Amino acid sequence: MTTTEEATRQGNPLYTAAVLGWWLGEITEEEFRRLTDGHTVDVPDEVVESIRVMEEAGLHDQARALRARFMPVEVDHLKERVSKALGLDTESDDARGLAAELHTYRRVLNLDRLGVPRLQREARNAERRALYERYPEVLATAGLGRDTCLVSDLPITYLAIGYSRTGFSPEEADLVPYRGRASRGTPERTLLYAHPTQAEALLFPVDRERVSRWLVRNELVSRRVLDDAGGVAQWLVHQLGPSDGKALSHETRPAPGHPDLPVHELFGLLHSLSHQLLRALAVDSGYSETSLSEYLFPYDLAFAIYPNGGSEFSLGAMRTVLEQNLDAVVSRAVDNDSCLYDPNCMITNEGADHGCLQLPETACQSWNRNLSRWHLFGSPDGSKVGYWDPTL
Repeated sequence: MTTTEEATRQGNPLYTAAVLGWWLGEITEEEFRRLTDGHTVDVPDEVVESIRVMEEAGLHDQARALRARFMPVEVDHLKERVSKALGLDTESDDARGLAAELHTYRRVLNLDRLGVPRLQREARNAERRALYERYPEVLATAGLGRDTCLVSDLPITYLAIGYSRTGFSPEEADLVPYRGRASRGTPERTLLYAHPTQAEALLFPVDRERVSRWLVRNELVSRRVLDDAGGVAQWLVHQLGPSDGKALSHETRPAPGHPDLPVHELFGLLHSLSHQLLRALAVDSGYSETSLSEYLFPYDLAFAIYPNGGSEFSLGAMRTVLEQNLDAVVSRAVDNDSCLYDPNCMITNEGADHGCLQLPETACQSWNRNLSRWHLFGSPDGSKVGYWDPTL
């Protein structure tokens, strides 16, 4: 769902450069808003002089903060830096498509959120404070970001456009649209059934440095390539581009040496992490697995888990998990390395069937594709290093 405010921003001709610049860290959130809202400011002479003095004194961080607050963004310079970093003309359709992909996660980050630092500040007693002080270490051990948080009102729209009797991918689906009844003198209409709603969600960013180590240890990409790209997130954006989803939609693993293999495996890791956390959450949240859903943010290496539209009413269940036992949920996900059908499942299915990682279709965004406990715990023969391998 897009708010009126965001829709207005998207109509601004500087929107694409601003989103990409924000994602790259070239401009701050305040500068992004200033660019896309069309606001300008008059900079007092004493502020300009203060910035100059700070820069001459080597106080670059302080000068940058003051400049971000008062100085207008140099648009041409921003476009040049974005184009150089991503290899895209900011006026191109590819750049606009990429900005739309990246802005989705940015909008989520701008929603009302409750994170671990706030929990620590507002803890009502010493016992709670001690619990919250354990959270960062537990999250770090699981390779999850310290910015893990609760999003109070994640806007979700369920849209039904038709049905398919074949596969789910664009290449397979024989999509039959819903049609309205045609009356005399009027053409037949295609119907779209939309159900907008808001749900509380737990947002889990993934530790990008650990992801980088996982890719390198499994010889999917070299450290030099990642460093030259500016980090794993920028490398991934270069691989996906504005994305038609092809690199993420392979039914089977691409062959060794195929250019899509590293992205396919990385998406598999993110997807497997999401399913493993969702299964652990189902134990403590009061929701069943069929009542929870995932939303993946591949470009930003993050995922959200939220009660889906068919779930029973449960006020504040996800917040309760964050406030009372997030550490237990994360630890359960990391420790639960078995399946009812092992060892057959782990060997022949790469550790993914309905006894472990596979979830009901109401819960999975990607139809249980590219799941593997090998991504998380390593392969039985040791040829693949798991994301939760203690040596990683």
